[in-house]
Amino acid sequence: MQTTKEKTPQNPYLVTRVSLTDSIKSIPAGVTVTYDCRVAGSMASAKSAVSRLNKAAGREVYKITSTDNGVTYSVIHNR
Repeated sequence: MQTTKEKTPQNPYLVTRVSLTDSIKSIPAGVTVTYDCRVAGSMASAKSAVSRLNKAAGREVYKITSTDNGVTYSVIHNR
């Protein structure tokens, strides 16, 4: 007789963070996306991710800017 493993109920209040690097890589070319630091992560993390992606591409593919001292920041995917 085969036994089945019972599923434990998952916590509905558990928040998992999405990878910022994957989010930036999924931006279509020529599009600007604005992120809120309270949801997506700090601007320092985003700058680091943009820097790593640009270094891997060998040129400036992504550009990050902020008009309100990092509370929100915009990532632009250049063509």
